[in-house]
Amino acid sequence: MTEKHWTEPNGIFIINIPANWQYRNAVFEDIEEKSPYSFEQYENSAGCFQLSSYPLSERGINPNFPVQKSDSKVEWFESRIDNEEFDIYLWHAQVDDQFCMAKCIYSAKDKKFSKVKKLIEKSKKVLESFRVVPFDERDYAIALDKYDNLHGSLASSYDLRERAVKSKSYIEIIAIVSNQIDAYLRISIVLKKQLEQETNNIDVKYFFQGENERGLMERSIYEEAKSLNIITQKLFEQLNLLYDMRNRVIHRYIISYIKTIDIADTAVKYLLLSEKIREILKSIEDDQIDNGIGIYGKGFLKDYEVTLEDQRIAWSMANDKHLLTDLQRKIK
Repeated sequence: MTEKHWTEPNGIFIINIPANWQYRNAVFEDIEEKSPYSFEQYENSAGCFQLSSYPLSERGINPNFPVQKSDSKVEWFESRIDNEEFDIYLWHAQVDDQFCMAKCIYSAKDKKFSKVKKLIEKSKKVLESFRVVPFDERDYAIALDKYDNLHGSLASSYDLRERAVKSKSYIEIIAIVSNQIDAYLRISIVLKKQLEQETNNIDVKYFFQGENERGLMERSIYEEAKSLNIITQKLFEQLNLLYDMRNRVIHRYIISYIKTIDIADTAVKYLLLSEKIREILKSIEDDQIDNGIGIYGKGFLKDYEVTLEDQRIAWSMANDKHLLTDLQRKIK
């Protein structure tokens, strides 16, 4: 079973879920990012799997369950709540400072179907991977999750890029590829700083911008990349010239003398430059592997060949980003 990581929004716990499961709270605007966190299969859903966690300081310690340590596998206490409409598997555990609960919910009339049995099996498998993150490691868990989110978004952007190239949608190519270059440089900055400071710490400001946050603009990213010797003065100048053209295309195409052929030429230049920046990022990743420092310092190999499992995880992350049926990949 191909699995992907999922981190509780506050970094409280981490789990591995099947790649063909979708995190549902983020899909609907009226559902908050808080317990219970719900997951369902993308297609032909047999039911719902939910996870919750609450501070023991708020709920109090239940004397019927031991308080377990996060450095060992969690022992879950299973029970059932069934009625005429739904069957519910329940699991409880107290770990470190958290009361943890999981549910597997499905229609009572479907209980004999094989897809329900598979849902229950997968739910139990997910619980085997469940781990409460120690309190002092939760900020790092959040940072890693935002890093994974950036990579998922970057992967999904290639779907849009490919579609734009096929349809010769030059303005869309410019918008997408300029975004990709910005992402490459943001990652490069964080990795380069980790190398120079010999640390594994992740500066989240480069990877995520909330709805009401004033983030780092592209030009400031170019400046910082130049100051860290990630890009040369020549590349810096090329980036700024292309970004000037990008702004003219997006904001002033109709009210200026810009020709469509100029836009096509800019799109080609962006595509060529993005490959140069991507290669620079790859070299910094390799430096981390060589030196055993940072995100790529442990567990990564140079010239790694992507497996089918890696592809499925990337497709799943792209599906979660798109939420469009015409861009959704089927994941078995």
